[in-house]
Amino acid sequence: MNKIKISDWAIRAGKTFAQAFLGVLIPELVSMLGSGFPDLTAVQIIMAPALSAALAAGISAVWNICLEKKNSGSNQIKGQ
Repeated sequence: MNKIKISDWAIRAGKTFAQAFLGVLIPELVSMLGSGFPDLTAVQIIMAPALSAALAAGISAVWNICLEKKNSGSNQIKGQ
């Protein structure tokens, strides 16, 4: 693996993390402001979207790595 591909995967995973984090955090904050969750701490409010976003980013990174390996493997066979 070269540095360019790893940074490309990292950028994609980072973007996926940000999108998933905001996609989970914003509705959670809206529902909290509407009905209120007085027993939840700020850490609990942030951890749920962070865990969801980390899972989405991890899946995105693994998917992109697998696709890249598959594509590079098929290119090597064609080049021989």
